[in-house]
Amino acid sequence: MKAKVPYAEHKRALLEQAEELMREAKSPAERRHIQRITLQEIITEAYASTAGWDEFGALLRRIQRLGYADMTHRVHVACLFVQSLPRFPERARQAFAMLEEVEGMLKRIRKSHYLRGEGMQGIAHARAVAAEAGITPPG
Repeated sequence: MKAKVPYAEHKRALLEQAEELMREAKSPAERRHIQRITLQEIITEAYASTAGWDEFGALLRRIQRLGYADMTHRVHVACLFVQSLPRFPERARQAFAMLEEVEGMLKRIRKSHYLRGEGMQGIAHARAVAAEAGITPPG
C-alpha cells in the first residue's frame, strides 16, 4: 500500500503518468476514467502516509466532484475516510454518512454477489478501525 518513495514524489509521478495517458485518450470519458483511477491511488497513498486534512480533504472533494470509477472505488474511498478519523475526528459525521450511503448501495445488490460480501467486509473493518480509536457513528 505504501510506496517506497515519499508521498509527494509518488503523487507527482502518478499525476505525470496520468497526464501522459490522458493525452493518448480518445474520449472525454476515457480521460475522466484515468483521472478517477489516478485519484484513487493518490488518496490511498495519502491515507498511508498520514496526510493531514488539507491534503486528504482536497483529494476527497475532488473524487466526489469527478465521480467514482465503480462501486469498489466508492467503497474504498468511504472506508479510507472512516479509517482516517483518528486523524480528523471532527469529520466523523461526514465520514459515517458516506459509509452509510455506500452500505445502502451495497445492500441493494443481491446477497450472493461477491461485491456485496467484499464491500460489507470492508465496511465492517473500517468501523472496527474507527471504534478501536474510540470513534463511533454520531447520534
